[in-house]
Amino acid sequence: MEPLIRNIKDFPAGAPARLISADDNPALVTLAYSVIEPGGTSSHHIHEWEHEVYIIEGSGTLVADGKEYPVKAGDAMFIPPMVDHVTRNDGGDGNIRRIEINPISAASGNARPGGSEPGAGTPPVIRNHADLNAETGHTMLGGRDGCPNYLMLYNGAMQPGAVSHPETGGHNHEWDHTVFVLEGTGTLVVSGTEYTVTAGDAIRVPPVEHHQWKNETDAPMLRVTFNDIKSEGHG
Repeated sequence: MEPLIRNIKDFPAGAPARLISADDNPALVTLAYSVIEPGGTSSHHIHEWEHEVYIIEGSGTLVADGKEYPVKAGDAMFIPPMVDHVTRNDGGDGNIRRIEINPISAASGNARPGGSEPGAGTPPVIRNHADLNAETGHTMLGGRDGCPNYLMLYNGAMQPGAVSHPETGGHNHEWDHTVFVLEGTGTLVVSGTEYTVTAGDAIRVPPVEHHQWKNETDAPMLRVTFNDIKSEGHG
């Protein structure tokens, strides 16, 4: 089964890019890319499912149940269910570029306008990739943070010439991989077929398919990955 690969440039400039939508029949998550211009905000709403957001560029303020939290490039944000939330671009660093991930169950909709009802009061979790260490490993957000459905992993810089799982030529597993390429270009090998992937690509690798990542360029490649929560501790 072929991977799904879709780039932000495939969508009109300035419009939200639904890179992986419910129409793609993902098993795990949907993924959207958006830009918040200076002085602008994200949608202000509340709903039963969680959000995870990764900020690619820019800075601003997350307002969750009326409390303000500064956010910046490299931050992963976990916004728990039933929290009234909005992100403002008031950081003075140009546009905020970000990806937003929702569980597939959110495709049914039913988000309500912010301020329409009291929030649960559960604080968000905000963690920057620079804060990762030997204890956290690559996990930006996971079970320890209360994430109920999926992990967010920061893969770090895949250096020129590097390959994943070189001893086995790749690996497979029962869960979806959902990946966003932050920087650089690489090669994804799925069941023996090679696909070029580059910055701005969202990729869904279907369950069970044998796959491997390679960097055959002369510059690093950076990725964030979303896996089923049941993958936690399985590499």
